Amino acid sequence: ALIQGCLTNSQGAHTNVSYYGMPVRDSLATFIHPNELLDGALCVVATRAVAYFPITWDWQNHPLSLGLYREHGKRLNFTGVILERIQFDTFHGKEVIAQNTASLAKQLGVDAAVVAWTGSGNAFVDVMLTIEACEKRGIRTTLVSYEFGGKDGVDSPLLYYVPEADAAVSTGSRDRWLELPAPERVVGPYDQFSILSYPGAPLADARGKLTLDARDMIIGGIDNWGGESWTCVEF
Repeated sequence: ALIQGCLTNSQGAHTNVSYYGMPVRDSLATFIHPNELLDGALCVVATRAVAYFPITWDWQNHPLSLGLYREHGKRLNFTGVILERIQFDTFHGKEVIAQNTASLAKQLGVDAAVVAWTGSGNAFVDVMLTIEACEKRGIRTTLVSYEFGGKDGVDSPLLYYVPEADAAVSTGSRDRWLELPAPERVVGPYDQFSILSYPGAPLADARGKLTLDARDMIIGGIDNWGGESWTCVEF
């Protein structure tokens, strides 16, 4: 099975992720058929332009779901997708959703699960607690996630750990800086533009080269679900 954590926004009117137009924020773990991803049942709000918020196209072409689909009936039986609302404001809420998700997976007869997520920050605690709850029920898990690690790759790669999370696949770092060359052609009326949206954010030259502090400043700059072809070589 694929357990997909869905980051929600408790402060805004929109949940960030909707299932048939209904806020995922208002639900516990929900089992869906993988075809529903292809059909566009999962949609996102268009006001959060940051790399760790997948766009609707990403949900429709979810690489983990498609990969499991390709192996269905060959190496595995793809039971389906469990949507898990994450980023609860209290630790109690995080524990409840973790136990609820693992219990649903067990009732479905799942014996192994790929665990993925969207977002950043304390939502990762929900993900790790879900892995812990699944493993304690005999459901083997593999985490698929980007890393932090800092600009030089020497900081802690993940925000929270549990001993049961002993299998993980990295999809690359979100913290490494990015150098973009000056464009050959600029389309638009502005000579300067703001990369960040907060009041007083510095302006960048539209015709000059650009240095970004992290890849999460670009939509698609982070590989949330392993859809790219990143590789790692140990020297």
